[in-house]
Amino acid sequence: MPSIEMGGNFCLSKEQISRYGKVKCSYGDSLFEWKDILFTHGGRSAIIIAVRDLGLCNTKVLVPNFSCHSITDAFHACGCKVEYYKMNADLTANVNALMLRIDNIRPSILFTCPLFGFDTLANLRPLYKEIQCKGVKIIEDVTHSILGIKPYIEADRVVCSLRKWLEIPDGGFVWGLKDLDKEAFYQTTSEHKTIVSNFIKASKGKLKYFETKDDSLKLSFLPIFYKNNELFDDCNQIYRMSAFSYELLMQANFVANATTRNSNYRYLLQNINNQLIEVIQTELKEDTAPLYMQVYVKDGRRTDLQKKLMSERLYCPIIWPTPNEVLKSCSVEDIANYNNMLSLVIDQRYDLEDMKRLAKIINHFN
Repeated sequence: MPSIEMGGNFCLSKEQISRYGKVKCSYGDSLFEWKDILFTHGGRSAIIIAVRDLGLCNTKVLVPNFSCHSITDAFHACGCKVEYYKMNADLTANVNALMLRIDNIRPSILFTCPLFGFDTLANLRPLYKEIQCKGVKIIEDVTHSILGIKPYIEADRVVCSLRKWLEIPDGGFVWGLKDLDKEAFYQTTSEHKTIVSNFIKASKGKLKYFETKDDSLKLSFLPIFYKNNELFDDCNQIYRMSAFSYELLMQANFVANATTRNSNYRYLLQNINNQLIEVIQTELKEDTAPLYMQVYVKDGRRTDLQKKLMSERLYCPIIWPTPNEVLKSCSVEDIANYNNMLSLVIDQRYDLEDMKRLAKIINHFN
């Protein structure tokens, strides 16, 4: 039976909630093939720690012009001046434009990010050494690729936000730290207890909504999820990953998670048939774990499609609303691409029946 709805915030199960406060956490320093990492409460904390560890606060940083405001906010919190480089329509880096940009503005940091589970840095990563020889440190964000792409350690530091992949209240990590005493960090750095308690409270509300199908319950739990997002957005203080989230992370079945995402993506890839929809990444490898399926909705119809999906309780987000400072640096073509992009949900909460329903609604959209 298809899910009551698709999209929206992850939420904890009753069994997971019952374990809150009962775990005694001993933080490790590895995840998948990543070794010697420090677990933070989010990606922003990870970026701030990485910049400070490099000794590059109050410098110039070059980031993709397709970026989340949380990334730029983290650099601003370090006193950095943020400049942008161009991405291609397929979300790969425009390497020629980037190398010219590096030579022209001479940044201290280049920030890179393979997008949506695909190795969109394949054309850029071979140039890392050349870029580093110009005196530029590279911070790579593996948030979108953590389940599918093997670690690449050519970057000087690696950062990640984990909560986009599963039902944890908080979580991120930073790799490549040279001098930080991790044990002392965990002992002296607090966790963000409000974020954790809010997430549990909102999860309870969402579970009750799933049980009763009472739409009025959304008025109670959705504002709590929104508040938590604001707490992340407004936070430049460093917190460690909560013990509760760390234990949930260690118990997660990431193989099943990645397999389901791949299968769901493959079904949509093979079955979406609407001339208004252009799938951006059409080459899906067996070991790819997509975050979303990114599509361009043609003829300025993105809002119409998103509203149609919402009317069917299918909540497909826009990743990301483009900040004004980014728009100022973009060409007309780039702005059009960003304004036409929509993220189709394909994560492990959903199965083949859900994908059939999503594809059917998209195929009948005109």
